[in-house]
Amino acid sequence: MPDLGRWDTCITEIGNGAIAYRGRPVHDVIEHAELAEALWLVLFGSASTPGGVDAVRRAFIAALDHGVAAPSTLIARATASTRGPLPLAIAAGLIAFAGPAHGGAAEGAAEVFVRIVQRGSGSGAVREVLSAMLDAGERIPGFGHPYHDRDPRVPALMAGTESRRVHRDVAELVEAHLLERTGKPLHMNADAAVGALLLDAGLQPPDVTLITALGRAVGLAAHAREERFGERPFRAPALASVSFHPPGERESAEPDA
Repeated sequence: MPDLGRWDTCITEIGNGAIAYRGRPVHDVIEHAELAEALWLVLFGSASTPGGVDAVRRAFIAALDHGVAAPSTLIARATASTRGPLPLAIAAGLIAFAGPAHGGAAEGAAEVFVRIVQRGSGSGAVREVLSAMLDAGERIPGFGHPYHDRDPRVPALMAGTESRRVHRDVAELVEAHLLERTGKPLHMNADAAVGALLLDAGLQPPDVTLITALGRAVGLAAHAREERFGERPFRAPALASVSFHPPGERESAEPDA
């Protein structure tokens, strides 16, 4: 049974009149570190790759917000409209954000890229992995977008200064293969670009959701605050917009495209 009387950590050391993040005095971090550098230090501890801090900065900013129509934002604003504490509205939005059809798609894309790199990372590996997924009826996360023909965040994400480009190169090959095979405009979106960039920076797929969720939390905070102070309470759908179907007669939902 775990010893609940003993806790080991290498993150933060606390002493009388002293705090250190990963061995670095907190006053030094406050005085000299940029936000992305401080995030990398506390989250990952190890020394950043040459472009790791830059990758986190770009991914964090790209994830900040995507307007009211995003499910996570709708949830956060509806929760804030009940006039509960703003952090609860942020937490509610993050629960929605982490779903694989929303913010979790970035981690899903990263997992696909890792699988391809494990097979050699070239065109043959891309074709093998994608063909297996498409033939099984699986979606390729991170490609195509309901609002954008071309996601405006992608170029700046792909231009990250991290010198290693293995996963970003794979992402571009995936895009080319999808366009060729499907004939649909399945261009890379920010989820794929963020996943590839953070993998190139040495992070793991679960870290991708971690970084994007941290970024989105700030955007959700902005929306929750706007809702709380700028709108009337109790955001809810109009009853006229709700259709009732007797048991057994409910229209079946369309499967994922």
